[in-house]
Amino acid sequence: MRYTALGIGIAFGILFVTFAIGEGFRGMPSPGDCVLLLSGPISMIAATAVAWKHERIGGWWLIAAGVITGMIFTIRLMDCELNLLWTFLVYPLPMLVAGVLWVLHEAKFAKALK
Repeated sequence: MRYTALGIGIAFGILFVTFAIGEGFRGMPSPGDCVLLLSGPISMIAATAVAWKHERIGGWWLIAAGVITGMIFTIRLMDCELNLLWTFLVYPLPMLVAGVLWVLHEAKFAKALK
């Protein structure tokens, strides 16, 4: 679980940063879009790094970031249901999955120590 969560965090963090940089080359996004495009990847990479040493903190950080990102995209893409579905599957879902894996691994490890 630990290495799967780490792989998801690193892979999707790099994918999100690449996507954010690519959006900058297509044209200058609005300041709100810049914050949204950069806060998710930076948060995912930072939370994954924290989770490597402190699984519970990093895991819950990823879960919270996934929920917040999902809510923001839902508000912004309310009129485009199909875009919302694809965006949800690519952006907040990996954060949620990685966060749950970190938290479950920490709980399993803590239970094994008892």
